[in-house]
Amino acid sequence: MNETTFDGATVAWTDTGSGAAALLVHAGGFGAWFEPVADLLPGRVVRMLRAGYTGGPPPTGPIEIGTHAAHAAALLDALGTGPVTVVSHSSGSVIALQLALDRPDLVDRLVLCEPPLIDALLDPADLAQVQAELGPVLGAALGAAAAGDVPGAFDAFMRAVCGPGYRAVLVDVLGPDGVARAERDAAFFLADEIPAVGRWQPGALSAITAPVLLVRGSASPGPTHRLVERLAAVLPDATVATVDGANHLLPLSHPEAVAEIVAGRAVGLGTA
Repeated sequence: MNETTFDGATVAWTDTGSGAAALLVHAGGFGAWFEPVADLLPGRVVRMLRAGYTGGPPPTGPIEIGTHAAHAAALLDALGTGPVTVVSHSSGSVIALQLALDRPDLVDRLVLCEPPLIDALLDPADLAQVQAELGPVLGAALGAAAAGDVPGAFDAFMRAVCGPGYRAVLVDVLGPDGVARAERDAAFFLADEIPAVGRWQPGALSAITAPVLLVRGSASPGPTHRLVERLAAVLPDATVATVDGANHLLPLSHPEAVAEIVAGRAVGLGTA
């Protein structure tokens, strides 16, 4: 991968293909979420490894969501892509929304795969339930990471968010070495990104004029579906697509379906 540094933070990327461009902004936890999807998309595909996920020395200080968005903007400016389709997943969707607010000139379309279950985006009716179910898990994971057990913390987080079968999917798609790399990447996520996502305060999302496609898995829990529906109601030009049988692992478990949706060929995938 190529690497560059923005304000002391290292970002890596690949830039393949030609034609209309897409920028892939991965979720937290590890950087390989979009590896299978990247190989299936037509056109020019820029797959970004965000600061903290490049395998090099960790960033020296906290990186806020606005800074991740600024890194994405700086990369697009440096590559001269012009406006792109921004494809994102989980906490990457928060970065994509911030990018659309800060640099609308760079965003032609947003594809947000399962935005995270965070206070700033949740349906208020689900807030207490999600806090009760995920709060203790996050607290235990952060505590384990602080004590040096990053693999254990990673396992606790992934089981809570992606289900108990997550590891089989990761091993099948990324291989044992890829899972080991994901566990190493998780140190930054647990120490830096989770708090940063919690601090994020969105601006007026209704100001985003780019078309937005919200993607969810049919097997994801109710709060995820209601969060997606709430965002669809807030954003001026939003539609929803549902991937049958998928949950939060969908970029890894259902890459063909995600690629079809991004490319606009989502026939039979529950687009609504």
